[in-house]
Amino acid sequence: MPKKSPQAITIEQAVDLKLVSDAQISPGGKLVAFTVADTFKVDTKRPRSQIWVGQIGNLSNKPFTTGVRTDNTPRWSPDGSTLAFLSDRIEDGKPQIYLISLGGSEAHAITEAKGNILDLQWSHDGKRIAFLMEDAETDEEKKRKQSKDDAIEFEKHPKYVRVWIVDVATRETRQVTQGDIHVWEFEWSPNDRDFVLLVSDAPFEYEWYRPRFARVTAKGGEPETIFTPTGGKQLALARWSPNGKQIAFISCIWSDRGVVSGDIWLMNADGSNARNFTANSPRDYSDFYWTPDGKSLITMGYESGDAAIGILNIKYGDFHQVWRGEAGFLARFWQHFTLTRDQSTLAVVREDSMNPPDVWIAKIKKTGLVWKQLSRVNPQTSYFKIGETEKIYWRSSDGAEMQGYIVKPIGYRAGKRYPMVTWVHGGPAGNFGARYYAIGHRIQFLAAKGFMVFLPNPRGSLGWGTAFTESNVGDMGGMDWQDIMTGVDYCIAHYFVDENKLGLAGWSYGGFMTSWGITQTDRFKAAMVGAAITNWLSFHGTSNLSVWDQIANNACPYERGNAYDKFSPMNFVARVKTPTLVIHGEIDPYVPVSQGYEFYRALKDQGVPVEMMVYPRESHGFVENNHVIDLNKRIVAWFVKYLTAD
Repeated sequence: MPKKSPQAITIEQAVDLKLVSDAQISPGGKLVAFTVADTFKVDTKRPRSQIWVGQIGNLSNKPFTTGVRTDNTPRWSPDGSTLAFLSDRIEDGKPQIYLISLGGSEAHAITEAKGNILDLQWSHDGKRIAFLMEDAETDEEKKRKQSKDDAIEFEKHPKYVRVWIVDVATRETRQVTQGDIHVWEFEWSPNDRDFVLLVSDAPFEYEWYRPRFARVTAKGGEPETIFTPTGGKQLALARWSPNGKQIAFISCIWSDRGVVSGDIWLMNADGSNARNFTANSPRDYSDFYWTPDGKSLITMGYESGDAAIGILNIKYGDFHQVWRGEAGFLARFWQHFTLTRDQSTLAVVREDSMNPPDVWIAKIKKTGLVWKQLSRVNPQTSYFKIGETEKIYWRSSDGAEMQGYIVKPIGYRAGKRYPMVTWVHGGPAGNFGARYYAIGHRIQFLAAKGFMVFLPNPRGSLGWGTAFTESNVGDMGGMDWQDIMTGVDYCIAHYFVDENKLGLAGWSYGGFMTSWGITQTDRFKAAMVGAAITNWLSFHGTSNLSVWDQIANNACPYERGNAYDKFSPMNFVARVKTPTLVIHGEIDPYVPVSQGYEFYRALKDQGVPVEMMVYPRESHGFVENNHVIDLNKRIVAWFVKYLTAD
């Protein structure tokens, strides 16, 4: 049988790839549980997923659970004999906590929760599981909805997320956090007597941007605030020291809940003596674990765009880099890893520019990490031809060094001039790295059609220290735009880019920068504006992120002449000449579809070539299979139309 020759990946093939996430190594280090999901959904409320378990030493592709809908969030019991996970196999979209023994017994539910369970964590003694659950709909609310007597009092009677505990043996369930306090994250204390919580006063999305840490006993009660940040910073990942006397956490000004990477802070367990332990660091930290002696933290993060793992000594403050490389480590949202009980082995979901996400383990040695791949969930990718990704550096207009990537078209030949699309990442507190840009991205689809794709990491990106991430606060559209444009010039000067065939595109913050960019220059001959902020004032009044924009703009929306005016694309839309494709999800609560309507209408009124696609049932990130295929085909066709004609 002749060997199959590699072919450029198609959009249909890409959406059929499985998404690997949440690698959880067992305490003894013999097994790794992880989630394998459809990248997008077809006929369920969420993409279908299963829990897989791989045995260390074998390249594994074996499902462990058999739910017909969504099984996720695998968590090992402290003794490694039992796996807890969430599953909605009984009722679509309503997960319960299930347990399954490694001995081969069937999975069984230990909760009958009426609310939506969001996360879970075993107690250290293995007798209880704490979980986050959203308040359930009351019988009165159900009755009113059925009778259509259901007028909404805006921001009244919200649904809080609270901490609950279920006894593993008896299945008795009780509520821990009392009062109107919304819990975003939680962590058991080492003696299982307390929790440290990330909380806010109300369960609205914008409240995540003004959080605080609190404590509550496992017996239950109203959480007591122990630490409130200043300067508009957010908080994440509070973790107790082994002796319970200190708590470490991560903080920075971020743009997206769940995408967290910044400085590591330390405080006493009562919240006193809080201090930034990694101030002025050249790297960002996204995950960490205390060593058993409480003297160091094993950390994961980004440094200059690379993934980095190291050991941070909290007595002397020195950082020892264990490993650094061009790769990405993803969990559910951002970089995370898990460790064995003896901290000799770690597990991650790892990817790079040529290889899709899979589970890897690494033995931690004094000389570095010894890597081994544990899964190959998408073996068909070995037959896909994709464009080469190259890391590049350039100087911005103020002399600062910038970094990004250029993806070359398939079949790239030096000397031939290619059209180039500049794709701006979301956030702004996000980044481009060495990732497999054929899953969840359309970058390789453009490379397959003969485009160069430039992926800049301007000011505001994660990976160069907190000061860099926070440097575009109050200046989105200022120096970050200069960083991008100087990068475009660098690509033209050093690669074979046709300067007369430039495109600009992005989603979310990237969509904002695209709508902003085409009001500032006519160098781009086509643009795609995805889920974009186009009018800062109306965004503030309609988005569920109405605290974030005030922090990000460092301004009041009701005062004139500040960033709300200075950097609103709609204030300069009369300048636009660039043919523009506007794309939006119809039910996006973060960046409402009205932002797209405003920009589309302005361009249409002025005779600028413009099209707008609105996708029903889609929010900020699209999840429906057919919609994702359609939008990617339209994006590629738009740039083919305007950038490839002679």
